[in-house]
Amino acid sequence: MIRAWFEEYRSIRGNQGALLILFGAVFIYSFYYPVPYLNEILRKVPMAVVDNDCSPLSRQFIRMMDATEYVQVASKPSTMEQAKEEFYQRKILGILVIPQDFQRSIRRGEDTRLAAYYDTGNFFVYRQLRSGVSYVSRTLGAGIQMKRFQAAGLSAHRALAAQDPLPLLTVPLFNPSSNYGAYAIPAVFCLLIQQSLLIGIGMVSGVTNERVYAQGGIRPDFLAALKIVLGRSAAYVSIAVLTSLYMLAMVHLYYRYPMRVLPVELLLFAQPYLLSCTFLGITLGPLFRSREVPVLACLFTSMPFIFFCGFVWPPEAFPYWLRIITYAIPASLGVEGFVKLSQMGAPLRDVGFNYNVLWMLSGIYFITACIATRFSRMPDTTNIPIPVTIKAFNSTA
Repeated sequence: MIRAWFEEYRSIRGNQGALLILFGAVFIYSFYYPVPYLNEILRKVPMAVVDNDCSPLSRQFIRMMDATEYVQVASKPSTMEQAKEEFYQRKILGILVIPQDFQRSIRRGEDTRLAAYYDTGNFFVYRQLRSGVSYVSRTLGAGIQMKRFQAAGLSAHRALAAQDPLPLLTVPLFNPSSNYGAYAIPAVFCLLIQQSLLIGIGMVSGVTNERVYAQGGIRPDFLAALKIVLGRSAAYVSIAVLTSLYMLAMVHLYYRYPMRVLPVELLLFAQPYLLSCTFLGITLGPLFRSREVPVLACLFTSMPFIFFCGFVWPPEAFPYWLRIITYAIPASLGVEGFVKLSQMGAPLRDVGFNYNVLWMLSGIYFITACIATRFSRMPDTTNIPIPVTIKAFNSTA
């Protein structure tokens, strides 16, 4: 087992592609992926305002729009056709049309409707534009309503209560700034650990299979296969522990992402996750006939795995049969458990289902890894001559 352990280290060291995946990809992604999200939230989305009223109240509305953090009034075209042209040129991402008699209708107490056009091809842009227009509309409407109540003889306090008789207080949990980076990056990093292990193990297995097909090999017995699996898994798990601590702990501290889990609980949860990923990679190793195949195969599965992890689309909305399939993927359980631990501050017992299923997957994939190793051919190293250096000594006797 120890011999297989260090033989795997030598195989990794001699495989530049595996080194790049197991080590290089971790460091590259740790700086490359979070950089676009350094500004944390989307601010000042450019928008055009077509003011058909040109009244003091409409100009106040435009100033209030431009003062919010959601929207930037980048253009004030005189017609809707000019606004459309700017939209098609991507100078603006939304259009707000203020109708004629905007101020007169409000003073008469009549309903006034604003026409807002958003680019819904990007949900983040749409959310910011809609939030900005809705926020300013409610604020301006509340101020006008309070003035009417005060004109009717109510005090400022009673006018405020009459204007909003049931105030809603929202308390955002776990991610108060709605930072998309803090939401997505921890999940992506956890998935990256699985993918780097699968690709790295597959590339080393592909090189071994190339040697077997070129030079021949032998089938190990079950006991030898058991030792080989334990030795190989020890090599990859020891590497994955270091990269995981770097990615899930040090990078989080550097970018100041929430980390509400104790280190002991993080290590306990990481054990079955890393073992299941490693045994799954060893199970799939004999399928890769060359070193290039695992790269193509695992990159092809990266996009489905992202959806299976449940942070792009909630897993509760999956079909039942698809939800069952996701339990066979370590990342789907690992991402969910790690996000609950690190972002939500949940104790380990609250992710007990994920923790126990990951241990079950570790046992299942360990058995399949032993079977796959038992029925695959390994390079025959028993007849390789060992170089011996002979030194001759001169003697006067």
